[in-house]
Amino acid sequence: MKNLIYTALFGSIMMFSSCDDVEVPATMAMDISLEHVLDGQTLELNGKSFTLPSGEDFTPKKFKYYISNVALRNSVSGETYVEPNSYHLISEDGKKSIDLGMIPSANYDQLTFSIGVDEVANGKTDQTGDLDPNSDMAWNWNTGYKFVVLEGEFTNSNSGERQGLIIHIGTNPNFRTVTQSLTGVIAGSPTSLTLTSNLDELFKDPNILQLSELESTTIMFGEMAGKVAENYSEGFITVK
Repeated sequence: MKNLIYTALFGSIMMFSSCDDVEVPATMAMDISLEHVLDGQTLELNGKSFTLPSGEDFTPKKFKYYISNVALRNSVSGETYVEPNSYHLISEDGKKSIDLGMIPSANYDQLTFSIGVDEVANGKTDQTGDLDPNSDMAWNWNTGYKFVVLEGEFTNSNSGERQGLIIHIGTNPNFRTVTQSLTGVIAGSPTSLTLTSNLDELFKDPNILQLSELESTTIMFGEMAGKVAENYSEGFITVK
């Protein structure tokens, strides 16, 4: 009987010891997908109407933006991965994913990224890939890139007429960096993250944009562009 007990105990010890000795792979696959929503619905271009936070009717026609400087961090151990050459042009009618490939394994609990193009890259126009000036995101009259582009038509609540809306936000002061908390990222395990870009946030918090009351519905520079940048600084792109 004692032999049976000893055998069982030895087997249990060996099993737990074996579990402890499982080697975590040095690298892990990670990709990020992005979803675009407006008015609580999946974004669609050129046809469907949405209601803005102001209550105004809006039909989006173009939506593009840059995500750059993607980094992952374990806030406890300090382990960090920074994606090299990290510039991604995301658009509703184009690319909506970021493949980080094989990255160092860690229990990452923070994701950091920027909205826009950093000052160094923003001062060049001889670049390729997502920073190719022919991507329709470079200013055609000056060096630099548009960070966030939204175009469409809305119904003016005062006149009842349809008007165009052009939001092209760029320039270095409007570059923003965001950090989001992560859960469920396990060292050595392939991971897929989903981010949600909520267009409602471009029009509120902390600055409410009532399109029908604006002096101009072409927003590119100055105080109004800064207000849009403040709006996309927090709550615009979040981990789902």
